[in-house]
Amino acid sequence: MRRAQPPVGPDTVPAYLHPLATRAARGEVLLDRAGAREQLPPARDVRRSAVLIHLAGESAAHAHLLLEERGHQLRSQPGQFALPGGGVEPDDHDVVHTALREAQEETGLDPSDAKVLGAFAPIPMPWRAQEVTPVLSWSPQIPTLGPHDPVEVERLVWAPLVGGASLTDPARHARGRLDGRDVGPVFDLPGDAFIWGFTAMILEQVLAGVGLEVVGGNVPLRDIPPGRRRR
Repeated sequence: MRRAQPPVGPDTVPAYLHPLATRAARGEVLLDRAGAREQLPPARDVRRSAVLIHLAGESAAHAHLLLEERGHQLRSQPGQFALPGGGVEPDDHDVVHTALREAQEETGLDPSDAKVLGAFAPIPMPWRAQEVTPVLSWSPQIPTLGPHDPVEVERLVWAPLVGGASLTDPARHARGRLDGRDVGPVFDLPGDAFIWGFTAMILEQVLAGVGLEVVGGNVPLRDIPPGRRRR
């Protein structure tokens, strides 16, 4: 399942994805955590993992992004929304392999249905002694998927990039507050799909990378709902 980094050009990806795909193919930084890398433990003690940013659609107006609600019985982050992904395993060829394998195990995404556009630089998370590599992929249409691991995945959500009730709908966007602290962007999508934390930060950078932003005035503050608070 290992894939070489593909050439990125106007004939290989739709126009709205080209700038972001070019950055991924170059291994550039998606989410900047200045100074965090120096806080990681020695390399041998760092857990490596990967997440898949999978977009479907030929244009931004019709594009959707794949998210999953984590199983409610999980010990870590139960019920929170995340990108498909997980830890690197010994048999994985690279982090692209990891992201595709995890997505297939969790959602049923066939790797042949996902055009891999590149992998961004690993994101250091020193408080977890972990590095997470975002892998970008795309398909022309939304593939038929569903939870394949009922313990790990409660349900899947295809979040539209634009339009009403989308990731760029000002009515669905706020700044999160937890115990009086600003914890970054949140997206409150229909169906009780409340996205915050690391995943929301990634989504904010993806939207900026494809030239989209939330249009509106002052961004409101929203308390993280009690049922979504566990990190």
